[in-house]
Amino acid sequence: MKIGTFAKLFDVSNDTVRYYIELGLLLPDKKNTQYQMNQSSHDDMAFISKLKKLHFSLQEIQQILSYQRVTNFMDPEDIDYYNTLLLDKKNQLIQKKSELSRAIQLIEKSAHASYSASERENSTGVPLAFVNILYCPMCHIPLEMRDVSINNNAIQKGCLTCTCGYEAVIEDGIIITANLYEISPYPSYFYDIQTIKEMNHGMINLFEKSNLWLQKALQNIVLKNKLIVETNIDAFVTLPKYSDNFDLSASYVFSGYSLEMLKKVRKRIEDINPLLNVLYILNSDLNLPLKPHSIDVFVDSLTTNDFSLLNPQFPIQILKNRFHSDSIIVGGYSYYDSSSKSLRNISSIYPDSHQHILYPHYLEENLLVNGFQITQNEKIGYCTDPGPFFDYHIKDEKFHMFMYLASSVV
Repeated sequence: MKIGTFAKLFDVSNDTVRYYIELGLLLPDKKNTQYQMNQSSHDDMAFISKLKKLHFSLQEIQQILSYQRVTNFMDPEDIDYYNTLLLDKKNQLIQKKSELSRAIQLIEKSAHASYSASERENSTGVPLAFVNILYCPMCHIPLEMRDVSINNNAIQKGCLTCTCGYEAVIEDGIIITANLYEISPYPSYFYDIQTIKEMNHGMINLFEKSNLWLQKALQNIVLKNKLIVETNIDAFVTLPKYSDNFDLSASYVFSGYSLEMLKKVRKRIEDINPLLNVLYILNSDLNLPLKPHSIDVFVDSLTTNDFSLLNPQFPIQILKNRFHSDSIIVGGYSYYDSSSKSLRNISSIYPDSHQHILYPHYLEENLLVNGFQITQNEKIGYCTDPGPFFDYHIKDEKFHMFMYLASSVV
């Protein structure tokens, strides 16, 4: 009998049969270069299949089969030896069953806890403490508020207007500005299962290294009573992950262009640290309705990459008047070597992108033009296959990650 027929008989693959032959579990005849499965192989395979159903490992099966081949389990002591092996395996399975039962109980408890957390209603809105820094992004004067609904010292709904015609609304405690994307530029967001599936482990590990770098950098900055702003939360989220360690005296602003993503971020923060003073803004053009010179710390969680991939502008240029002489930017920037073919893909896939986005020196040069100088930096690594989410990437080219801290140039 040939290997293929033999494999089908026992419902295993040809490779499995060959592997068993290699281990010496099966001892077929060999004619020229072809194995012929004999009656002995048939009997051994039947015994192997039985032992596998009893959860014996291949190493254990090898020992048992060797003992059988020598003794054929004829003498009482040989049978006793085999029975002892079976009883030992039974006890192992009983122990494993107990461990699995405990694991199942823990899973059920964890699933119930997650469900309970997801059922909690969001009670936060626009904290009243933010009212005095809500300014028209065009005229740079305080926004007028009307039709306001307040609950628990937070605005749940209302309208923000300016005499110049600028308008924004507050819905479900989130400020919604104008000039939003009609269709999302990306099919999914960072917290989505689909996005995570489209990123290779190496890229996710690189993101995690950048997160840890940012966390360490922020720990060295005095955040007491400061305003910390993070945009681009749709594609890369840094601060919410560490919100359990946030300074409660500081104020935080999170901005993104997906309402769904904003609500996900808000829920995570509320579950981890519900006492934080947080403002959420739905916005896509970075013309945030914030008071001039109000941002103390800006977290560039790849905002430069993602914004300039979709727009021909440098993000700090748009936000420039919200900074002051002591403002700090801490963040990350991804880039390719200047000779990379991936750079040529970007302009064809993203025709509205800045012509130098993902080039090595794009970040430093534009920061300097807009009044910031990098004072600390580190190249934390690269990935050659980030995954299909990065549709412009050519495999084996280095996708670098550069972390930095920048201060205003006096």
